[in-house]
Amino acid sequence: MTCFGCLKTRELTREHIFPQAIGGKLKVKIYCKKCNDTFGHQLDDEISRCFGHFATILGIKRERGGNQPFTVEEVKTGTNLLSDGKSLRRKDPLVEFQIDDDGRTLKSVNVAARTENEFRRIIERLGKKYRLKHKPEPIFEHHPGPTETRNDFTFDTGVLRRSVAKVAYSFLCYKVPDSVALSSAFDEVRAYIVDGTTTDLASPNFVHTSFMTDYWRPLHKVYVRLDRQKEMVVGYVMFFGTFRYTILLSKTFHSAFEWPCLDHTIDPVTSRPVEGRSNFRAPSILENEILKPRQSRQFVLKEILKGHKILENYAADYEIMRIEMEQ
Repeated sequence: MTCFGCLKTRELTREHIFPQAIGGKLKVKIYCKKCNDTFGHQLDDEISRCFGHFATILGIKRERGGNQPFTVEEVKTGTNLLSDGKSLRRKDPLVEFQIDDDGRTLKSVNVAARTENEFRRIIERLGKKYRLKHKPEPIFEHHPGPTETRNDFTFDTGVLRRSVAKVAYSFLCYKVPDSVALSSAFDEVRAYIVDGTTTDLASPNFVHTSFMTDYWRPLHKVYVRLDRQKEMVVGYVMFFGTFRYTILLSKTFHSAFEWPCLDHTIDPVTSRPVEGRSNFRAPSILENEILKPRQSRQFVLKEILKGHKILENYAADYEIMRIEMEQ
């Protein structure tokens, strides 16, 4: 079989359209193992890095492995903490000490460990290197909440744009005949996904994508539209009902027939597909509206806040509404 990534004849392996780390369930055989491994490490991991903490907060079940804790910063002290979506714990132990003038004796030591066993191990290591004037004893600290924390994340990087392009193109490969997906009309987007050497073919887009979200469920959605008049194939991708992107899959595609709606929507919390309107067609969109949408920071922030309200409703007792955007 021909690999839809490298275009070489190789045995194909299963590919998740949406990474399983964020709740993706749809799997198709379209890439060889080499491409699958490369895309997994370079592109799927970027999606997980940017959005995986939402999967942890929502307790989304993965097909393999568990949701990974993510790092937050305690606002008051600047201490890095790990969150599993339900509780916080120190990410790294704190070890501070002073040495006497002889260079061999500890004058003072301050250890903030995550467990008593970790405390004992740290003191044991220090004891092998220095003399201890006194045997340190642990003092257990309790910090009842709420704890104000900060979590920085991104929803637009060069690699992430390629990642969302892969989601859209992979779905296209799954839905249309191989002869169509492997045609030269999609050479540019394939090259963009494989090595990113072309100009960006994807962009965050909140102004032309309101049809993607229902503003009350944290849906993942991929949608592909053929615009025969403009000879364009446009992809739309959304994560968690909030972060929305447009992709120029082709601007040289000729077709004698109109495509039906190509849509895959899933609620990652319930793992259930969500059926859309079978006769729905997204509005026609221009190339510059795909790649360089005119949207103000205020508008983008407003849309993200709407999306975070969705997530907040699903994630009881976890506040994720307070957002500050950086340039």
